[in-house]
Amino acid sequence: MQLPYPSNLIVITGGPGAGKTTLINHLNDLGYETSREVARNVIENQQERGGNALPWEDNEAYSGLMMRGSIRAWQDGMEQDPLSVFFDRGLPDTLAHRRLSKLPDDPTLMRAIETYRYRRTVFILPPWAEIYQTDTARTQNFSEAVRTYVVLYRTYLECGYEPIEIRKGPVEQRAAQILSRLKL
Repeated sequence: MQLPYPSNLIVITGGPGAGKTTLINHLNDLGYETSREVARNVIENQQERGGNALPWEDNEAYSGLMMRGSIRAWQDGMEQDPLSVFFDRGLPDTLAHRRLSKLPDDPTLMRAIETYRYRRTVFILPPWAEIYQTDTARTQNFSEAVRTYVVLYRTYLECGYEPIEIRKGPVEQRAAQILSRLKL
């Protein structure tokens, strides 16, 4: 059974390199509460510590850290209620990652997705070749970014969310699309 959707926890998702973090940072600069991307935090932390819970080493452990980090971020967001909190990805992103990686279904993750809900409307950024770049934490090529977008869109739909695609454009226009839709 899915729990109700809180109105203050807002997910911005999309494949890697689509401008999510730039958009989240811009919303933070406008004074909104934000939650940093858990997956990138896990990768950076593992790289700094010499850990192997990385998607290219121990993907199962990486996925577990993503899930637990997303739950902590959700709990922190709920503490901000009634303030709106914008999340750079949500728990269904972990499920999409597992599917892209061909990892088996995780019943604990499925229960977490049903328990820790976000606002029903989720904003998804499409792949954008002109701004796409790799780095030490983002190792996928652009075709993998496109595939990730497709799987994310389907996964959020399956999890009961309504993905709304945000048009490509300057960060100010992208933020305005979201704030207008939310009436903020």
